[in-house]
Amino acid sequence: MASTADHPQGGRTTSGSSARKVASPASDLVYHEVKARILDHRLEGGTLISEGDIAAELQVSRTPVREGFVRLQAEGWMTLYPKRGALIRQAGPEEAREVIEARIVVESHAVDAIVSAGESAEAAAELRDVIARQRIALADGDTEEFAALDTAFHHRLVSRAGNSLFVDFFDNLGDRQRRMSTRAIWNSSGNAEAVLAHHEELADLVEAGEAEAFRDHLAAHLREIHRRFLA
Repeated sequence: MASTADHPQGGRTTSGSSARKVASPASDLVYHEVKARILDHRLEGGTLISEGDIAAELQVSRTPVREGFVRLQAEGWMTLYPKRGALIRQAGPEEAREVIEARIVVESHAVDAIVSAGESAEAAAELRDVIARQRIALADGDTEEFAALDTAFHHRLVSRAGNSLFVDFFDNLGDRQRRMSTRAIWNSSGNAEAVLAHHEELADLVEAGEAEAFRDHLAAHLREIHRRFLA
């Protein structure tokens, strides 16, 4: 399902540029469809999939499937085994810790910049707009949209700070963040309500210009919501 959230979508990578240059419409279809299944956990880590099965499902030949798989391997989503298929990579504790630590650094810097620029009120209003949309997604039972909006919430902060290098870096974390968020929400229905409560607190801290408190609350928020990945 295509998300309406304003968050970075798949396809951004530093290691798969050569795959993109030769990508055909069919290989793009394979890339985006298989990646979507990984992100929303229809394909769990540890699952072995075959070129033939995907080709039959998507009604394409094996060549674009192979091209799509090569691109996904370059981005770290799967490992290819000749004549056996592709193994979906697990998202383990080490990766989760690295993603969380990177996000704390980038988002905290963004809030520092927002506060220094006197844009706290505007930034908080944007965050509350995303929170309102998250409440609608939760009421509709739309887990995928809720997780996409979780990414959008944090992306709003980084983009408003205006550092294009940080935005690019954060975009590269976006898909891994989304995969983690979807799993966190699926593992516990109470986690979605906790996410909303934490987001409200973070928006309040941004509005108040409390950059140091924001960093502390952000760290606690990420570690609590993703505690299963960190275990």
